Amino acid sequence: MAATSKRTGSNSDANPIADDIAERAARIREELAALGDALAGAGSLKSGIAREAAEHKIDELLKSGEKIVSELSGQYSKTEKQVSATVRDKPLQALGVAMAAGFLAAIILRR
Repeated sequence: MAATSKRTGSNSDANPIADDIAERAARIREELAALGDALAGAGSLKSGIAREAAEHKIDELLKSGEKIVSELSGQYSKTEKQVSATVRDKPLQALGVAMAAGFLAAIILRR
């Protein structure tokens, strides 16, 4: 019976060690799962930040483009008014400039 009690004693010693290993393995699994969740959260956070930065940059570019179009439209309008006024004030000179431009275009296109 003494041998039986030794086996039982060694089994009772082995169970706490096995239980301890199982507990540590379970904790490691939990920590790895938490780490995975944290990494996934950080990845989604970074992608959200990148998306917001890209949207902000696109908004800036759109505003800048609208401003440039507005400025060009204003300049075009001013130039159109100047050309119209010049043609009304000096119609023969405008006709001469148009003929000269047409003549030069014909020479260039002929070659």
